[in-house]
Amino acid sequence: METSEVEKFNIKNFLSTKGAAIAAAAVAVVGVGALATSSSVASGNNIVLGVRAEGQPIGGMTRTNAEKIFTNIAAQKVHKLTFRYEGEEFVVTPEDINLTPLVDKATQEAFDYGRGGSTIGNFNEQIKCILNGRNVHLNAQYDSALLDEKLNAIAAQINRDPVNAVCRFSGDVIEKIPSVIGKKLNTQELAENLKAPLTTLNLPTGIIDLKPEDIQPFITTEDIASIDSVLGSFSTYYYPGDRGDNIWLAASSISDKIVKPSWTFSFNDTVGERTWDAGYKVAGVIINGRPAEDYGGGVCQVSSTLYNAVLLAGLTPTERTPHFYQSTYVAPGRDATVADGYLDFKFRNDFPHNVYLIAEAYGSTLSVYVLGTKADLGGADIAIEREGSDMSPTIYRVWYSGNDVIRSEFLHTDVYETPKPRQD
Repeated sequence: METSEVEKFNIKNFLSTKGAAIAAAAVAVVGVGALATSSSVASGNNIVLGVRAEGQPIGGMTRTNAEKIFTNIAAQKVHKLTFRYEGEEFVVTPEDINLTPLVDKATQEAFDYGRGGSTIGNFNEQIKCILNGRNVHLNAQYDSALLDEKLNAIAAQINRDPVNAVCRFSGDVIEKIPSVIGKKLNTQELAENLKAPLTTLNLPTGIIDLKPEDIQPFITTEDIASIDSVLGSFSTYYYPGDRGDNIWLAASSISDKIVKPSWTFSFNDTVGERTWDAGYKVAGVIINGRPAEDYGGGVCQVSSTLYNAVLLAGLTPTERTPHFYQSTYVAPGRDATVADGYLDFKFRNDFPHNVYLIAEAYGSTLSVYVLGTKADLGGADIAIEREGSDMSPTIYRVWYSGNDVIRSEFLHTDVYETPKPRQD
């Protein structure tokens, strides 16, 4: 049977010849219509099809209706921030930081899409929008200074300074007061972490648990754990008055200090400069071998008292200078003078455990105690012995086990001058 003409028809051939011409004509018609539509949209009041507001379709809407959609979205997204620390809650409201959704800006962005360009350009953007969609996000602005103010107010209720562990000595009893770890809220980091959620309106919906940083004290409970005895102590005496006030101030500066193994303690670095601003008063001093008056008079009695306690505790003096002439508050060869900037008293802790200093100045008595671990002395008792005259004493530190000498250390030989008359 012969094949009909209809059956001989080939669709591929058609498309490649006459069909192509027809298709092209159809596209041209559609294109002209679309261009006309694009021109109409660009000059009208409706938003291009395919535009969404945070996922909600707003294509074909007027600017006014789209603005209502963005306003409703803002109402759903904007809420207070609630922070919590140790059961206490802190609230920051949108009003506190002037958090403002940028509704007008988002509406304008949605409305401007597919407008403002050439007719062909608008047409291309609109076709892409119809095919692929375009989502407009609602952003916000806030006053960062107000946020910092609120976060700093919260931090003020959370932050606390670390507290050093402390040793107290009364009679033969050593009391140990544990240290306290400090807390500090990093408000700068918190503000930076909130920047993106606030500006994109992706605010946390739950409670924000605050995690302040731990601030370790300089002297921890562990640092004084091994302290069990007074390794050495020494007392001197003074008259109350301006000189006595200086002694009290310097003694307070060296008290409650820890010296760890291999550390070197500097009297000048610890006490600081003896000035009026630091609270020191004018009292008797020795300058160039002559009696004089200057700020901090009497502080050398503190360094000398500390020197004797250090010697009796078995610690190692590394820098010490005698006065020009003998002191009245310690025996010859047992003084240690200091002066701002050029004369210091230093000692090193060569024991395997920490030592702890306590200095007290009450009434007319100055006492310095060196606390530490009794085992570090190996059961020895320490005495300071002298040979020679008062004007040229030689000092030894002698370690005893009962009545037996374990070892004897030569410390120094001093040569004192005769006091010079005061120059007024």
